[in-house]
Amino acid sequence: MASVEGTRRFLQRAAGRQALHAANARQLGPFACTAVGFGAYRLESEAQVPALRQALKVMNVVDTSSHYASGLSERLVGRVLREAEESRELSREEVVVCTKVGHVSKGQDPPKGAVPVGAHKGEGGAQDDWHCISPPFVSEEVRACKERLGTSPDFVLLHNPEYLLAARLQQQAPIADAWDEMYQALFESFKALEMLCSEGIIAGGYGVSSNFLSCMFSVTGRANLYEALVLDRVADAAAAAAADVGVDCHFKLAQLPLNAFEGGAVLGRGKAVEAERDCDLATRLGISLVTNRPLNALPMPGVSTGDWGRGGASHLQLREAKPMGTMASLLKQLGKSLETNRCSCAVVAQSLPWQNLVGRYSRPPQHQRAPRDRSSCRN
Repeated sequence: MASVEGTRRFLQRAAGRQALHAANARQLGPFACTAVGFGAYRLESEAQVPALRQALKVMNVVDTSSHYASGLSERLVGRVLREAEESRELSREEVVVCTKVGHVSKGQDPPKGAVPVGAHKGEGGAQDDWHCISPPFVSEEVRACKERLGTSPDFVLLHNPEYLLAARLQQQAPIADAWDEMYQALFESFKALEMLCSEGIIAGGYGVSSNFLSCMFSVTGRANLYEALVLDRVADAAAAAAADVGVDCHFKLAQLPLNAFEGGAVLGRGKAVEAERDCDLATRLGISLVTNRPLNALPMPGVSTGDWGRGGASHLQLREAKPMGTMASLLKQLGKSLETNRCSCAVVAQSLPWQNLVGRYSRPPQHQRAPRDRSSCRN
């Protein structure tokens, strides 16, 4: 596992042979690391192994996933690290290893709690794409990651957990209900990750790899709102999970896109989404950030589907003027809150017709369109 002293030693050695400038040193949790790491997404055969060996001479961060090459990427990363240690080129404690879980391997039956990825809406089988962050699946996957790597990963990230939101968007679920479900699911997953940290299966901590709110596009290529995770709410879920387990919080890391086209993490989204930029928010919360796709960007939706668009499901046209019954869900929640806090809210409840509003908007939305007066239609 990586150590504070070991990672610092790597940087000192690299700087001593002029392979690293002091300005390119960073901090990742407690560890000293190079500003650029090795992304192992395409590490899937012997042909790419020399690239990793060469990279480890000048950088000490490796980012992989259980999803990359169906686990082969992790096996190759583990093998290269063992060989480098045996040849005394470096030691394991000098390298920060990050991996990710969430995608269900092809050929594996979807576990309980899995949601569909892509065009199918849950009717698919083992050969289709599925995503899952249920605690049993996460625990099993992290243990499998350790076995493939041959070492405890320093950080484990949930890999785009917002696929749950994408599935609910396909179903046109109310946005408030979908978000409540999302953060409850994260809370449960984080408890499992906290236990894995306590057991030493995860050496350093955990986090989330996601297209957060400041990213322009979601993981599925749509305009990012319904499917967006909010970093401070994610951090709140992690803190609550740690408190529930009775341990110090190990939520240390977030990963998001940042490149010439996807600059929202630094620049924000202007008036479109008036929220704190994720880089500023992470600094305020004390969360380390790792960026992905630094040298390439997702194309504009509709131009090329790339890795994220599957089966022509990149866009949905929703018939409701206020999609997914947002107002209905919010008012329903308000009604529940007032009922729970009836004493403290007595004055408000008496002064405003909340019950009438909640009763009206809590009913299932009617999707039938009203008849149109064709005489008023324009050509």
